[in-house]
Amino acid sequence: MPFKDAPRLKPLAKGVLSFAVPKLGTVHGYDNPLGTLAADSCYSIFLRHVCLLRAAGVVDLPTTVAELGPGSSHGVGFAALIAGAERYYALDLIDFSNTAQNLAVFDQIVAMFRERRPIPASGLHSLRFPDLDDYSFPEFPAIGTAERFENRVAAIRQDIASGGGRFVRVAAPWMEKAVIEANSVEWVFSQSVLEHIDDLGGAYATLYKWLKPGGYMSHLIDFYSHGLTTEWNGHWALNDLAWRALKGRRPYLINRQPLQEHMRLWRENDFVTLLEKRNKRFDGLISADFAPRFQAISDEDARLRMVFLVGRKGRT
Repeated sequence: MPFKDAPRLKPLAKGVLSFAVPKLGTVHGYDNPLGTLAADSCYSIFLRHVCLLRAAGVVDLPTTVAELGPGSSHGVGFAALIAGAERYYALDLIDFSNTAQNLAVFDQIVAMFRERRPIPASGLHSLRFPDLDDYSFPEFPAIGTAERFENRVAAIRQDIASGGGRFVRVAAPWMEKAVIEANSVEWVFSQSVLEHIDDLGGAYATLYKWLKPGGYMSHLIDFYSHGLTTEWNGHWALNDLAWRALKGRRPYLINRQPLQEHMRLWRENDFVTLLEKRNKRFDGLISADFAPRFQAISDEDARLRMVFLVGRKGRT
Protein backbone atom coordinates (compact mmCIF):
# COMPACT_ATOMS: atom_id res chain seq x y z
CA MET A 1 0.00 0.00 0.00
CA PRO A 2 1.57 3.38 -0.99
CA PHE A 3 1.91 6.12 1.63
CA LYS A 4 -0.99 8.58 1.67
CA ASP A 5 1.42 11.17 3.05
CA ALA A 6 5.16 11.55 3.52
CA PRO A 7 7.48 13.11 6.09
CA ARG A 8 8.71 16.62 5.39
CA LEU A 9 12.26 16.57 4.13
CA LYS A 10 13.98 18.61 6.86
CA PRO A 11 12.75 16.63 9.90
CA LEU A 12 13.28 13.35 8.03
CA ALA A 13 16.86 14.28 7.15
CA LYS A 14 17.53 15.25 10.75
CA GLY A 15 16.11 11.96 12.00
CA VAL A 16 18.06 9.79 9.59
CA LEU A 17 21.33 11.67 10.06
CA SER A 18 21.01 11.50 13.85
CA PHE A 19 21.85 7.78 13.71
CA ALA A 20 25.32 8.72 12.41
CA VAL A 21 25.66 12.15 14.07
CA PRO A 22 24.31 11.86 17.64
CA LYS A 23 24.32 15.62 18.27
CA LEU A 24 21.48 15.92 15.73
CA GLY A 25 19.30 13.82 18.02
CA THR A 26 17.78 16.88 19.66
CA VAL A 27 14.12 17.44 20.40
CA HIS A 28 11.94 18.68 17.59
CA GLY A 29 10.65 22.26 17.51
CA TYR A 30 11.00 22.94 21.22
CA ASP A 31 11.64 26.69 21.03
CA ASN A 32 8.69 28.59 19.62
CA PRO A 33 7.14 32.02 20.16
CA LEU A 34 4.42 30.56 22.35
CA GLY A 35 6.92 28.66 24.50
CA THR A 36 7.57 29.26 28.16
CA LEU A 37 10.48 31.65 27.59
CA ALA A 38 7.71 34.19 26.93
CA ALA A 39 6.22 35.45 30.19
CA ASP A 40 2.98 36.49 28.44
CA SER A 41 2.54 32.92 27.25
CA CYS A 42 3.12 31.47 30.73
CA TYR A 43 0.65 33.96 32.25
CA SER A 44 -1.96 33.14 29.60
CA ILE A 45 -1.54 29.37 29.95
CA PHE A 46 -1.90 29.45 33.73
CA LEU A 47 -4.95 31.72 33.80
CA ARG A 48 -6.67 29.73 31.05
CA HIS A 49 -6.20 26.50 32.99
CA VAL A 50 -7.56 28.19 36.12
CA CYS A 51 -10.62 29.53 34.29
CA LEU A 52 -11.36 26.12 32.82
CA LEU A 53 -10.85 24.44 36.19
CA ARG A 54 -13.39 26.85 37.62
CA ALA A 55 -15.77 26.11 34.74
CA ALA A 56 -15.46 22.44 35.75
CA GLY A 57 -16.40 23.27 39.35
CA VAL A 58 -12.95 23.60 40.95
CA VAL A 59 -13.40 26.83 42.89
CA ASP A 60 -10.29 27.02 45.08
CA LEU A 61 -6.75 27.13 43.66
CA PRO A 62 -4.99 23.88 44.61
CA THR A 63 -2.00 24.47 46.89
CA THR A 64 0.27 21.63 45.72
CA VAL A 65 0.67 21.58 41.95
CA ALA A 66 2.78 19.71 39.41
CA GLU A 67 3.45 20.50 35.76
CA LEU A 68 4.45 17.99 33.10
CA GLY A 69 6.87 19.39 30.54
CA PRO A 70 7.32 23.02 31.61
CA GLY A 71 9.81 23.58 28.81
CA SER A 72 12.22 26.49 28.57
CA SER A 73 11.19 28.07 31.87
CA HIS A 74 9.04 27.26 34.88
CA GLY A 75 6.90 30.33 34.31
CA VAL A 76 3.49 28.63 34.35
CA GLY A 77 4.29 27.11 37.74
CA PHE A 78 5.60 30.47 38.98
CA ALA A 79 2.23 31.97 38.12
CA ALA A 80 0.56 29.28 40.24
CA LEU A 81 2.83 30.15 43.18
CA ILE A 82 2.23 33.88 42.80
CA ALA A 83 -1.52 33.19 42.81
CA GLY A 84 -1.29 31.29 46.09
CA ALA A 85 -0.05 27.73 45.56
CA GLU A 86 2.44 26.57 48.20
CA ARG A 87 4.55 24.11 46.20
CA TYR A 88 5.24 23.54 42.51
CA TYR A 89 6.86 20.45 40.98
CA ALA A 90 8.46 21.00 37.55
CA LEU A 91 8.58 17.58 35.86
CA ASP A 92 10.35 17.15 32.53
CA LEU A 93 12.31 14.61 30.53
CA ILE A 94 15.12 17.17 30.18
CA ASP A 95 15.43 20.33 32.28
CA PHE A 96 15.62 23.06 29.64
CA SER A 97 15.49 25.96 32.10
CA ASN A 98 18.21 27.92 33.87
CA THR A 99 18.11 30.24 36.86
CA ALA A 100 18.70 33.49 34.97
CA GLN A 101 15.88 32.94 32.50
CA ASN A 102 13.58 31.68 35.24
CA LEU A 103 14.14 34.85 37.26
CA ALA A 104 13.55 37.06 34.22
CA VAL A 105 10.26 35.30 33.44
CA PHE A 106 9.23 35.36 37.10
CA ASP A 107 9.76 39.12 37.39
CA GLN A 108 7.65 39.77 34.30
CA ILE A 109 4.82 37.57 35.56
CA VAL A 110 4.87 39.33 38.93
CA ALA A 111 4.42 42.65 37.11
CA MET A 112 1.39 41.22 35.26
CA PHE A 113 -0.18 40.10 38.53
CA ARG A 114 0.42 43.53 40.06
CA GLU A 115 -1.48 45.06 37.14
CA ARG A 116 -4.12 42.30 37.22
CA ARG A 117 -3.65 42.17 33.49
CA PRO A 118 -6.52 40.57 31.55
CA ILE A 119 -5.94 37.20 29.88
CA PRO A 120 -4.70 37.78 26.31
CA ALA A 121 -7.72 37.35 24.02
CA SER A 122 -5.98 38.31 20.78
CA GLY A 123 -2.46 38.56 19.41
CA LEU A 124 0.49 36.21 19.70
CA HIS A 125 -0.13 34.96 23.24
CA SER A 126 -3.90 34.58 23.05
CA LEU A 127 -3.45 30.82 22.36
CA ARG A 128 -6.99 30.94 20.86
CA PHE A 129 -8.07 27.52 22.15
CA PRO A 130 -10.05 26.95 24.20
CA ASP A 131 -12.13 30.12 24.02
CA LEU A 132 -13.11 31.59 27.38
CA ASP A 133 -16.37 33.23 28.43
CA ASP A 134 -14.51 35.95 30.31
CA TYR A 135 -10.96 37.23 29.73
CA SER A 136 -10.76 39.48 32.78
CA PHE A 137 -8.22 38.73 35.49
CA PRO A 138 -9.60 35.98 37.78
CA GLU A 139 -9.19 37.06 41.39
CA PHE A 140 -7.23 34.89 43.84
CA PRO A 141 -8.11 35.37 47.53
CA ALA A 142 -4.73 33.97 48.61
CA ILE A 143 -2.93 36.98 47.11
CA GLY A 144 -4.20 39.10 49.99
CA THR A 145 -2.97 42.61 50.70
CA ALA A 146 -0.30 44.41 48.72
CA GLU A 147 2.16 43.92 51.58
CA ARG A 148 1.41 40.19 51.79
CA PHE A 149 1.78 39.91 48.02
CA GLU A 150 5.19 41.62 47.95
CA ASN A 151 6.49 39.55 50.86
CA ARG A 152 5.33 36.37 49.20
CA VAL A 153 6.85 37.08 45.78
CA ALA A 154 10.14 38.06 47.44
CA ALA A 155 10.24 34.71 49.24
CA ILE A 156 9.44 32.80 46.03
CA ARG A 157 12.07 34.72 44.09
CA GLN A 158 14.70 33.94 46.70
CA ASP A 159 13.83 30.26 46.52
CA ILE A 160 14.17 30.28 42.72
CA ALA A 161 17.52 32.08 42.92
CA SER A 162 18.96 29.79 45.57
CA GLY A 163 17.41 26.51 44.41
CA GLY A 164 16.30 25.99 47.98
CA GLY A 165 13.31 23.79 47.16
CA ARG A 166 10.84 25.48 49.49
CA PHE A 167 8.45 26.47 46.71
CA VAL A 168 9.93 24.93 43.56
CA ARG A 169 11.19 21.38 43.06
CA VAL A 170 12.54 20.14 39.74
CA ALA A 171 12.81 16.55 38.52
CA ALA A 172 14.23 15.44 35.15
CA PRO A 173 13.77 12.79 33.88
CA TRP A 174 10.57 13.04 35.88
CA MET A 175 9.43 9.40 35.91
CA GLU A 176 12.82 8.33 37.30
CA LYS A 177 13.79 11.15 39.63
CA ALA A 178 10.63 12.79 40.89
CA VAL A 179 10.33 12.16 44.63
CA ILE A 180 6.66 12.91 45.22
CA GLU A 181 4.74 11.21 47.97
CA ALA A 182 1.71 9.18 46.96
CA ASN A 183 -1.61 11.00 47.35
CA SER A 184 0.07 14.37 47.88
CA VAL A 185 -0.53 16.53 44.77
CA GLU A 186 -3.79 18.44 44.36
CA TRP A 187 -3.45 19.47 40.72
CA VAL A 188 -1.39 18.23 37.75
CA PHE A 189 -1.46 20.20 34.51
CA SER A 190 0.23 20.20 31.12
CA GLN A 191 0.14 22.22 27.90
CA SER A 192 0.84 20.31 24.67
CA VAL A 193 2.94 17.68 26.46
CA LEU A 194 1.06 14.39 26.73
CA GLU A 195 1.35 13.81 22.98
CA HIS A 196 5.14 13.62 23.46
CA ILE A 197 5.23 10.91 26.15
CA ASP A 198 5.95 7.45 24.75
CA ASP A 199 5.00 5.51 27.89
CA LEU A 200 1.56 7.04 28.17
CA GLY A 201 0.20 4.23 30.30
CA GLY A 202 3.05 4.60 32.79
CA ALA A 203 2.53 8.37 32.87
CA TYR A 204 -1.16 8.16 33.73
CA ALA A 205 -0.52 5.48 36.36
CA THR A 206 2.13 7.72 37.94
CA LEU A 207 -0.19 10.72 37.96
CA TYR A 208 -2.87 8.62 39.62
CA LYS A 209 -0.37 7.57 42.28
CA TRP A 210 0.70 11.16 43.04
CA LEU A 211 -2.71 12.81 43.05
CA LYS A 212 -4.68 13.08 46.25
CA PRO A 213 -8.08 11.38 46.28
CA GLY A 214 -10.30 13.89 44.51
CA GLY A 215 -7.26 15.70 43.06
CA TYR A 216 -7.49 17.32 39.63
CA MET A 217 -5.77 17.22 36.24
CA SER A 218 -6.02 19.64 33.33
CA HIS A 219 -4.33 18.95 30.02
CA LEU A 220 -4.25 20.47 26.58
CA ILE A 221 -3.29 17.69 24.14
CA ASP A 222 -2.31 18.26 20.49
CA PHE A 223 -3.00 15.56 17.92
CA TYR A 224 -1.57 17.16 14.78
CA SER A 225 1.71 16.10 13.18
CA HIS A 226 3.72 19.05 14.57
CA GLY A 227 4.82 19.90 11.04
CA LEU A 228 6.50 16.54 10.51
CA THR A 229 4.31 15.54 7.55
CA THR A 230 2.66 17.33 4.65
CA GLU A 231 -0.87 16.75 5.93
CA TRP A 232 -1.73 17.93 9.44
CA ASN A 233 -2.68 14.35 10.42
CA GLY A 234 -0.25 12.58 8.10
CA HIS A 235 1.72 11.08 11.00
CA TRP A 236 -0.99 8.42 11.23
CA ALA A 237 -0.34 7.44 7.58
CA LEU A 238 3.32 6.49 8.13
CA ASN A 239 4.32 2.89 8.84
CA ASP A 240 6.63 2.09 11.75
CA LEU A 241 9.79 1.95 9.64
CA ALA A 242 9.19 5.41 8.19
CA TRP A 243 8.36 6.73 11.65
CA ARG A 244 11.55 5.29 13.14
CA ALA A 245 13.60 7.02 10.43
CA LEU A 246 11.78 10.28 11.12
CA LYS A 247 12.31 10.07 14.88
CA GLY A 248 15.96 9.05 14.66
CA ARG A 249 17.77 9.39 17.97
CA ARG A 250 15.62 12.14 19.35
CA PRO A 251 14.77 11.44 23.01
CA TYR A 252 11.12 12.00 22.12
CA LEU A 253 8.98 13.20 19.26
CA ILE A 254 5.22 12.56 19.33
CA ASN A 255 3.57 9.31 20.38
CA ARG A 256 0.82 9.31 17.70
CA GLN A 257 -1.81 8.21 20.22
CA PRO A 258 -5.36 9.42 19.46
CA LEU A 259 -7.85 10.69 22.02
CA GLN A 260 -9.51 7.28 22.29
CA GLU A 261 -6.28 5.86 23.77
CA HIS A 262 -6.06 8.67 26.31
CA MET A 263 -9.68 8.04 27.31
CA ARG A 264 -9.04 4.31 27.64
CA LEU A 265 -6.19 5.08 30.04
CA TRP A 266 -8.36 7.56 31.95
CA ARG A 267 -10.96 4.83 32.49
CA GLU A 268 -8.29 2.27 33.38
CA ASN A 269 -6.89 4.61 36.05
CA ASP A 270 -10.32 5.75 37.23
CA PHE A 271 -10.06 9.41 36.23
CA VAL A 272 -13.42 11.12 35.93
CA THR A 273 -13.83 13.67 33.12
CA LEU A 274 -15.28 16.96 34.36
CA LEU A 275 -14.84 19.11 31.24
CA GLU A 276 -13.89 18.44 27.63
CA LYS A 277 -13.43 20.96 24.83
CA ARG A 278 -12.58 19.83 21.30
CA ASN A 279 -10.98 21.61 18.36
CA LYS A 280 -11.60 19.85 15.03
CA ARG A 281 -10.38 20.13 11.43
CA PHE A 282 -12.17 18.81 8.38
CA ASP A 283 -9.28 18.78 5.92
CA GLY A 284 -6.41 16.30 5.79
CA LEU A 285 -6.63 12.51 5.67
CA ILE A 286 -9.41 10.16 6.76
CA SER A 287 -9.03 6.93 8.73
CA ALA A 288 -8.96 4.80 5.58
CA ASP A 289 -5.80 6.66 4.51
CA PHE A 290 -3.91 5.79 7.68
CA ALA A 291 -1.35 3.02 8.12
CA PRO A 292 -3.03 -0.29 9.10
CA ARG A 293 -2.23 0.05 12.83
CA PHE A 294 -4.06 3.41 12.92
CA GLN A 295 -7.09 2.57 10.80
CA ALA A 296 -9.07 1.78 13.96
CA ILE A 297 -8.94 5.49 14.88
CA SER A 298 -12.51 6.74 14.89
CA ASP A 299 -13.70 9.28 12.34
CA GLU A 300 -14.16 11.72 15.21
CA ASP A 301 -10.60 11.31 16.45
CA ALA A 302 -9.20 11.51 12.91
CA ARG A 303 -10.63 15.05 12.73
CA LEU A 304 -9.44 16.11 16.21
CA ARG A 305 -6.76 18.81 16.17
CA MET A 306 -6.58 19.23 19.95
CA VAL A 307 -8.55 18.73 23.13
CA PHE A 308 -8.62 20.36 26.56
CA LEU A 309 -9.55 18.02 29.42
CA VAL A 310 -10.23 18.53 33.10
CA GLY A 311 -10.43 15.40 35.21
CA ARG A 312 -10.57 14.22 38.82
CA LYS A 313 -9.00 11.24 40.52
CA GLY A 314 -11.79 8.83 41.29
CA ARG A 315 -11.63 6.07 43.89
CA THR A 316 -9.46 6.45 46.99
